[in-house]
Amino acid sequence: MDGRKFSTHVLDTSVGKAAASVRVTISVLDEIQEWRSLRAAQTNADGRCQLLEAGEFPSGVYKLTFHVGSYFAERNVKTLYPAIDIIVDCSENQNYHIPLLLNPYGYSTYRGT
Repeated sequence: MDGRKFSTHVLDTSVGKAAASVRVTISVLDEIQEWRSLRAAQTNADGRCQLLEAGEFPSGVYKLTFHVGSYFAERNVKTLYPAIDIIVDCSENQNYHIPLLLNPYGYSTYRGT
């Protein structure tokens, strides 16, 4: 599974724009069913972020934590969600792109391409 990649794209639907500078931490569920932190990343100006590159992305269950509280605080916007966890089963040998559609009082996600 050397060639596959893991990425995200964060869009702020309350303003109709990409959410830049959102910190995302990536964890994997280990063999004793505990989360092991792998790395932190940050969305670019277009709201996109490469989470794991080819060669560092074995099959498993991954948790993405989107630290959106600081994103909204920088814009003087209150939010119900200081952080959003999305847990994804990445067991197939393919790329995974997990977008997050975000607003201060709700969010949704889906399997992208």
